[in-house]
Amino acid sequence: MARLSISDLAERRIFRYLLAYGAGAWALLELTDQLTGNGVLPPYLYRGTLAFVLSGAPGALIVSWFHGAKGRQEVPRTEKWLLAIVGVFAIATTGFVIRRGVTASGPRSAAVLEPFEDPGRIAVLYFEPRGGGDTEFLAAGLTEALIDELSGVQGLHVVSRNGSQLFRGVAASADSVGRTLEAGTIVSGTVAQAGERVRVDVTLASAASGKQYASTRLERGRSEIFELQDQLADTVSVFLRKAIGVELGEQRLRRGTRSVEAWERVQRGAQVAAGATVMTRSGDLEGAARSLSTADSLLASAETLDRAWLEPLVRRGWLAYEQSRLGGMDRDHYETWIGRGLAFADSAIRLDSTYASAVELRATLAYWTYLLNLAAGPEQAEEMLRSAEGGFRRAVALDPERASALTSLSHLLLNKGEVAEAKLNALRAYESDPFLENANLTLWRIFLASWNLQDVVEARRYCQEGVRRFPEDFRFSQCQLMLYTLPGVEPDIARSWALVDTFAGKSPPQVRDVNRRRGYMYVAMALARSGAADSARAVMLAGRAGTEIDPLRELALLESIARTANGDVDEAVRQLSLYFAANPGTVEAYRTQGGSGELPWYHRSLLNEPRFRSLVGLR
Repeated sequence: MARLSISDLAERRIFRYLLAYGAGAWALLELTDQLTGNGVLPPYLYRGTLAFVLSGAPGALIVSWFHGAKGRQEVPRTEKWLLAIVGVFAIATTGFVIRRGVTASGPRSAAVLEPFEDPGRIAVLYFEPRGGGDTEFLAAGLTEALIDELSGVQGLHVVSRNGSQLFRGVAASADSVGRTLEAGTIVSGTVAQAGERVRVDVTLASAASGKQYASTRLERGRSEIFELQDQLADTVSVFLRKAIGVELGEQRLRRGTRSVEAWERVQRGAQVAAGATVMTRSGDLEGAARSLSTADSLLASAETLDRAWLEPLVRRGWLAYEQSRLGGMDRDHYETWIGRGLAFADSAIRLDSTYASAVELRATLAYWTYLLNLAAGPEQAEEMLRSAEGGFRRAVALDPERASALTSLSHLLLNKGEVAEAKLNALRAYESDPFLENANLTLWRIFLASWNLQDVVEARRYCQEGVRRFPEDFRFSQCQLMLYTLPGVEPDIARSWALVDTFAGKSPPQVRDVNRRRGYMYVAMALARSGAADSARAVMLAGRAGTEIDPLRELALLESIARTANGDVDEAVRQLSLYFAANPGTVEAYRTQGGSGELPWYHRSLLNEPRFRSLVGLR
């Protein structure tokens, strides 16, 4: 029987039919994968095509059995019935898979909200004056200044003054105001005056539910009324934008899943992760790692409750990235957590290649690998850099207002020496971040690009903006130090030393030592510019550190800049060689810039030095 069966199969060319079917199925799946991967077709159609190909495979067997043998064959009734059964089964299975995909993706798409449900549509009601005198004038001025301030923010829709006038002095429910003015967030407040003090209370409420979800109180001295209005309007604007961003994020999260329990666990995970951020800033890295692990467990459980919801999966990847940043000098720690994060990113992208957060996550981890010099060699490092740049650009293409991806792309371009484009992307990020979720990093990137372009006016402007909006962020003490290193700015050595203490004091504990030494190098640059060459050299030596403190040799780069300003060419090149040894990917940027005569301003005087040209490979 065995010989007969094998002979029969060979005679009917069953294997040839199956091979032809497999080749056709593979081509169809590849085409569908390309179309879904590039966003032409929805992702669930790939799973539908796979279901059709697998469930239709018995049809190839049936056709080969009845028609595989050479010669003319009739189509018997049995074949017709069998093919009909296979066809019905394949269509039913494919329909079931596609319907599940449509159902699963339905709530994940950006549902169209009624205007009074959208937190990004804002009505600022005229603030209520309390206390007599000219408080009414102050309340009206503050309201109108706030409307003007918010109206200039890209991504927000703010009801005009005329619209707000409809409810001036009128008691009305949030629902009525929201439906009439087509706004989802109602801003109201009071302005009270007592002597030379002015107190402003501001609340945000949902128009749909009437529920108050944020409030703040500000109190200022009243010395100059117009300056006070501008100051309060700006402060309240920042508060409102952040609060509305949180509310809008929660709404989007709620629309992503039908499982209330999954949503609650993601929310709890976010709260625990926020606590880890506070611990990291205070230096409790072990506590932060435990909190991130707890948050990951909550997200993992949310993932099991709604398998079609990608948000828990992607957030687990971002938590892995945060865990990697707690690694100190441990290469194994970095590689473990980066690998874990990449696995989450790849899983999410396989399910939906248009999920912008997953695309950005993968790019971030690739760039992080590049920055930490974890690549196996220069070729892999270049591939990581290309992958990261492509990923950031794709994330922005998928979500043009994704400020975090734009900011990261700006940093990458700065490292490549493409400073002008880096600044344009940072500026675009600042304009595309209506809820100020990433504004401190974005301002820092704009400052760095301006500093690299030797643009004193723009560098000072964005440094001061950062100081005003984020006074506790150590970066904006650093930028004040860096301003004194720019040609055209008069060095203030005494203030520079005070800023070093502030810069180090505000820095997170894990980078406090290296940041103090960075501060020394900036002081040395200022001393070199002021003509105090010997003092500059002494400060440079005091600022040096080994790889246990500065594994990426950024202090060597800063010393090379200070040495160049001080005229110590040989030592400038030597320090630069130490930096290149730790960061081999940066040599290509210097070679390219040097070849076009466009070295960074702080190293431009080295262009004609033989040792420098030999170091970067210029003839």
